[in-house]
Amino acid sequence: RARQAYQELSGVTVIYRQDCAHLPTGREHFGFRDSIGQPAIEGSGLTGSNPQEAPLKAGEFVLGYPDESGTLPPMPQPEVLGRNGSYGAFRKLHQDVAAFRRYLAAQAAGAEEQEWLAAKMVGRWPSGAPLALAPEHDDPPLGADPKRNNDFLYYDDDPKGFKCPPGSHIRRLNPRDSFKHEAVLVNRHRLLRRGMSFGPLLSPGVLEDDGVERGIIFIFVGASLARQFEFVQSEWVNQGTFIGKPGEKDPLVGTNDGTGLFTIPKEPIRQRLQGLPQFVTNRGGEYFFLPGLRALQWLADAK
Repeated sequence: RARQAYQELSGVTVIYRQDCAHLPTGREHFGFRDSIGQPAIEGSGLTGSNPQEAPLKAGEFVLGYPDESGTLPPMPQPEVLGRNGSYGAFRKLHQDVAAFRRYLAAQAAGAEEQEWLAAKMVGRWPSGAPLALAPEHDDPPLGADPKRNNDFLYYDDDPKGFKCPPGSHIRRLNPRDSFKHEAVLVNRHRLLRRGMSFGPLLSPGVLEDDGVERGIIFIFVGASLARQFEFVQSEWVNQGTFIGKPGEKDPLVGTNDGTGLFTIPKEPIRQRLQGLPQFVTNRGGEYFFLPGLRALQWLADAK
């Protein structure tokens, strides 16, 4: 009723609505627990999900404060408008769950091997347990423990990716300390994001698409759309140069075209998946500027 009254008074008409919510499984449509790792922000008073990582400078996510380079990111003017604001990227991402299941079934013999293969592509088991800490099998108690399920690094314990492949989804989007002795400024490309699912679950075991839209509503918030969101999408998701595999894209969300590759380091011989299709498709989105409270007050002032 309140929404209807507002529309009548303001003349605003709703032309599109997308409902989204946590799925009954507590996981996203591919069957994995999501939104586990988030960076800590200096001065926020909030603890980061990885106790081994130092908090990032506030300017990486909030305008008007120094970032990791020690400088102030560009912001809208006047200062009252830009300070304490952020930029937002919104995406509606369709997940082809049936195609994901068919690919796993074609590449692996049996449900156990399919789960292992999917975990290698993601970098975590369905419960959220990271391969870096549980390389052999899923560990639901670990996956459910927020004090442990993101408490890991890569450089010293898994430099070659025998536990968590360098090309896996989570290692691409946050390489952590993988390049600590190289000129790769990981902290300049961190993402603060939230995701929520839309559409009904595809019934377990179904391998054919039912024609229903399902996927994730994704929102990124940060101080630079280009340096953070766009860089990660173009260079880390859809290129493999930084991990020494120029021809490989993210196996889960990359723009693969049916000829995609994914390498799983193993001894004595690596395993390579071929013919990866595109499992996630962008259905739409937008960029936004998110003003702070002071800016909202300034915008609302008739003077």
